[in-house]
Amino acid sequence: MKEKKFDILMLMQLFFAILVMVISIYVKVTENYHLFPLMFALMGVMFLIIGLREYKRTKNLLWGGFFLCTALFILFAAIQGILNNNV
Repeated sequence: MKEKKFDILMLMQLFFAILVMVISIYVKVTENYHLFPLMFALMGVMFLIIGLREYKRTKNLLWGGFFLCTALFILFAAIQGILNNNV
């Protein structure tokens, strides 16, 4: 049985996931919704890393491409939220 190794992409994914969870808990507790664009940007980076890991693991673009497209859409929404900032 192969032993799973921790690589730098997995550690970065874990780091961004923890940041997203901390920001989302802070937003829920304080009801201060001004941090949503930052949370979406971090989530987009996390999905980008997931897509890169899937592509690296499977060497095909099925799920890796799906996560990469999702990451680009989330980053686009986050940038629009940052630029509008009318919340």
